[in-house]
Amino acid sequence: MDIYFIRHGDPNYEDDCLTAKGQKQADLLAERVKNLKFDEVYFSPQGRATQTGQTCMKYFDIKPVTKEWMRELEWGDLSGNAYSTASPWALTDEFLKTRHSYPAGESWKDDPIVKNDRIIGDVERRIKCFDEFMAEHGLIREGQGYLITKDAKNQSIAIFCHGGLSSALLSHLLNIPFWQYAAQFHIEMTGINKITIDESVEYSIARADFLNSYNHLTDC
Repeated sequence: MDIYFIRHGDPNYEDDCLTAKGQKQADLLAERVKNLKFDEVYFSPQGRATQTGQTCMKYFDIKPVTKEWMRELEWGDLSGNAYSTASPWALTDEFLKTRHSYPAGESWKDDPIVKNDRIIGDVERRIKCFDEFMAEHGLIREGQGYLITKDAKNQSIAIFCHGGLSSALLSHLLNIPFWQYAAQFHIEMTGINKITIDESVEYSIARADFLNSYNHLTDC
């Protein structure tokens, strides 16, 4: 199985759409991916990701499927609204400024600044949704990898989504703590991340073919 996690273009977050720059980035992305083979394509329901994906779909005879759980991660105080607190990326900058380190391993879930934030439960929920998605494709999570069942079809799948969600799912696939991935593995606008899982064996771990590839953004 090949999975492409593709981030949306430069966004207008308030209106949940692409800016003029973001649309140009999406056009360049479409030229980049037009010769790839996708068996299935999935969209986040949010406009900026859908618009990016739709721009690419002009080159594919595939009907994309929108999955609600593929929307961007949520963070914020559990007693307040979503996005009522700083993002993991903003918090990382603050951690590095004040502590000269960010939470190591899985300790981020117990950090005094993070432990009451909805980001913990949301990351766990998305990973659960993703592993259910993988099981539907014949790959069953066990330990650090996947059992390959007879239902696996060695497909190539594209997911047009977001930087936060991609970071959570890539960290899960590659067995890297979420906060470490978010802190040290940046995903550029329309950045492409390709993961491969060998289905010719009974049990396989995910391997990164490439991460955050955005050389199609020649003049953006």
